[in-house]
Amino acid sequence: MYGLDAPARTRLDMTLTRADFARQIRAAFPSAREPSPGLFSGQDEGCEWSVQLQPAAPLKLGLFELERWWVDVAVLAQSAAERAQWWQRFSAHFQKGGG
Repeated sequence: MYGLDAPARTRLDMTLTRADFARQIRAAFPSAREPSPGLFSGQDEGCEWSVQLQPAAPLKLGLFELERWWVDVAVLAQSAAERAQWWQRFSAHFQKGGG
């Protein structure tokens, strides 16, 4: 997703269920904890990180209505390389093909 220009903070628009997000973040980052509903944080890949979920308007595709979330990500790293590694791991668990 990102190289050495990986952002320290960003907002993502994600279409998935909250339960799927929680399952994926825990699979990606073993230290993940949820100190309050919708707030995930941990220390992995040499980074301290936090992710805050905020509901967004559902995605409507004909008769289908899919959950959508604003995902605010903050990654505190000692180096750009550590931050890029964190994003690579995040992306491997959340980007599922498509175009």
